[in-house]
Amino acid sequence: MSKENGFVPIRRGLWEHLRDGRMSPFEALAFVYICSQADTRTGVWKGSAGALVTELGFHPRTARDLLERMEHGGYIRRFVSQGMRRCYPILIHKFPVTQGERNGEVLDALSSTKQDGCLDLRYISCEVHGEVHGEVHASQRRSEKKEERQEKKKEADARYGPFLEFAKTSFEAKRGHPPTWDCFGKDGSALAAFLRRAAHVTLEIWQAHVLNFFDSTEAFTLKKGGSLAYFISQFDSFSSGPILEGGSSNGKQESFEERRQRKSAEALGEVRRRASEVLREVEPTPRLESGEQTAIGRLRRGAN
Repeated sequence: MSKENGFVPIRRGLWEHLRDGRMSPFEALAFVYICSQADTRTGVWKGSAGALVTELGFHPRTARDLLERMEHGGYIRRFVSQGMRRCYPILIHKFPVTQGERNGEVLDALSSTKQDGCLDLRYISCEVHGEVHGEVHASQRRSEKKEERQEKKKEADARYGPFLEFAKTSFEAKRGHPPTWDCFGKDGSALAAFLRRAAHVTLEIWQAHVLNFFDSTEAFTLKKGGSLAYFISQFDSFSSGPILEGGSSNGKQESFEERRQRKSAEALGEVRRRASEVLREVEPTPRLESGEQTAIGRLRRGAN
């Protein structure tokens, strides 16, 4: 199959996805490129993030994120082994086959599998009305609508933004720099799945657990580097307080409001302690009037 000549049928619905925010301009560009490089007999592209870096000039991290987002969005399906750096099969969902024995069908990438290193590609007949437009039949459209409803249900959870933002600010306050969580991949998916199964968890409960996680001193927990996905997988472990060195917790459940009050009291105590140290270094001299000595004494008593 030559990639130098001919035409690539692109579904017009792609631009609707771009307009309503389901795809970013970079994703749309990468998707069109992948379609142009796919085998027109199968709908499979042998490529990788490195190919997008070389051909389109993307940053390596951006290229990986684009492939992950397109896969989560149901546009492609990847079969990559852990640690693989060479090109691997990337299936384009609903790709209209225009050559070979599958001519006139579309690739059902989401139903295709890979067993013992061999691809088991699934195809669906498409309707043709004067031109190949790649639209699938009614049963496939019903499946698409079901997937869209599921995606909208995920996005409808208003807790996602506040939960993620509080976790980020807590991480930065503890570590002194923002986290590098993959919010479009493992970490973001873990939070979305958690919200779907934990409708009872309020923002206050989430805040208390997050702070317990970052206040933990256990070596194993610290080695996780503040991973959001790890915290979510062990969410209930932080219900009673931080996990301290030695495998124990503080045994006391502290609400977010109680923790804030305690932290404020500790900060105020620290300010008073430092003020007391400064005032102890100030000794009255014979030149000071009695009223000035009395004022310094009052300051000392206030600091204590």
